[in-house]
Amino acid sequence: MGFFEYFVTVSPQFGSYAWTFFILQILLVAGGAYFIWLHTERNVARATFFRQLGIALMIVGGFGVALGVARMLNTPVFNQRFWFYIQFVIELILGGYVVYYWRNVLPELVRNSRTRALAPRQASTSVAPATPRPAPTTSRREARRERKRKQR
Repeated sequence: MGFFEYFVTVSPQFGSYAWTFFILQILLVAGGAYFIWLHTERNVARATFFRQLGIALMIVGGFGVALGVARMLNTPVFNQRFWFYIQFVIELILGGYVVYYWRNVLPELVRNSRTRALAPRQASTSVAPATPRPAPTTSRREARRERKRKQR
């Protein structure tokens, strides 16, 4: 059996690697759900990152679970081995991008969000307070009546 034939051979039975991969997909979905709904973060940039990571994990993991179920049900075309390998390569690419983003992009976003959070506090201390509104000369009822008269 050649290299290509191994990947396209129908294999509905799950071996130990397939079960491990399937359980990993379920854990990815659970991790994604945690990041979307349960994980709390004070920094806006990190909170956005973890929410987007959760969405990505749920999508990729959900697709992997669907592939595993299709393989268990012996669905034609989806019961071939290469689908799990394609899924694995996609997950490796996602993992590489997450590591790149975590190390190179996120620290700058966190720094920028901290300076933006500090800037309004510093600006508010240097601005003079607004002048108070003058006391009303008429009651609210009279003001409403006057507005209705103007609208006619």
